Amino acid sequence: MSSSKSNIWYKKALRPTLLVILILMTGLSDSLFAQTFEDARNYAFNGEREKARQICRALLAEDFDSDVALLLGRTYAWDGKYDSTRIVLNEVLTRNPDNMEALDAFADVEYWSENYDKAIEYCDLALQKDPASDAFLLKKARIQYGSGKIENAVTTLEDFVQQHPGHAEAMKKLQDYRLDLMKNRIRLSYTIDLFDKSFNRDPWQITALSYGRKTKFGSVIARVNMARRFNDNGMQYEMDAYPKISENNYAYLNYGFSQSYIFPDHRIGAEWYHNFPRSFEGSVGVRRLYFGSSDVNIYTATVGKYVGNYWLSLRSYVTPGTDGTSVSGQLHIRHYFSDPEDYLSLRLGYGVSPDDNRNLINAGQRLTLKSRSIRMEYNHIFKRIWILNTGATWGNEERTPDSYSGYYTLDISISRLF
Repeated sequence: MSSSKSNIWYKKALRPTLLVILILMTGLSDSLFAQTFEDARNYAFNGEREKARQICRALLAEDFDSDVALLLGRTYAWDGKYDSTRIVLNEVLTRNPDNMEALDAFADVEYWSENYDKAIEYCDLALQKDPASDAFLLKKARIQYGSGKIENAVTTLEDFVQQHPGHAEAMKKLQDYRLDLMKNRIRLSYTIDLFDKSFNRDPWQITALSYGRKTKFGSVIARVNMARRFNDNGMQYEMDAYPKISENNYAYLNYGFSQSYIFPDHRIGAEWYHNFPRSFEGSVGVRRLYFGSSDVNIYTATVGKYVGNYWLSLRSYVTPGTDGTSVSGQLHIRHYFSDPEDYLSLRLGYGVSPDDNRNLINAGQRLTLKSRSIRMEYNHIFKRIWILNTGATWGNEERTPDSYSGYYTLDISISRLF
């Protein structure tokens, strides 16, 4: 028993001794004592970490300060000197066991050292002290994902999103991690358009079958659209890709072709997306449709933002033409529940969108029509692998100047993740 007590006393005495050794291991001049914590921070973030450490040691020699010690520890960690970092952080936690920044730094150090279980322990310790800390929950999920425990990371984020619906970063991470856990998705959808008598038109129908896969470059989706229009059948083949450019940038690329007159001969799309601070997202892009006798260019841009449990976005389409420029737009409001695949949305539209499934048909003739629409949509995930989507749209289109006729669209799709 006395030997055990002696060991505990020895360890407690050793920590501050080691910290003092770290402080005194380089020569200190009087000028260092005249410099401030802000000077040390500036040196640290400008890459002059040894100068920052000299100032921190000088300041700590005068009086212990947690902020100074944490900066000293961080500079060691940035240079891969993890043992020195642990000495400093242990001293901070000995003096203040509730110092969340020290726990955060410890989680980083153990993660960088590939001690993944230890890094998660520090996250859990912080969450015991502050169960509502989204920063530590997200860090825990990132560590689980980075260590290959993707299923655990998905579970952590699912639990988090249930408690914090609409959290922008968690929603995006959960969608990404699920794709790494279940890289494949098969989707079958059916859409029917019903028209007022003034159209003198049979219902339009389109069935689409798609297969998507997450790759190391981003998601890729192959799709076949099978349509029944004007008492005729046609097929279109499409490929979508969402290559990831960087942490906050990704792209959308599309190509489609058809030998049926009810589809464009070729369809090309490209768009660049950027995630801005404060949960904003924006994009700019172009769509190009090739028909037998003419080509059409459509320019598009979006701006969107997460606000609580809601996602708000505004998209515009600009279509130059010989008869003038056509402008259309959509306002999209989506309310999230307990999952990024569990939501109810409302879309208000003016003009014709080339990205709308029903407008894949005869788009060259319809892009300049005046039209108005309202759409309600519900999306739900169940058993973590099935996604059901259903929607209803009411709209009207200009048939003659200032004369509109209505249409109704019903659609349903089922997706399987695996």
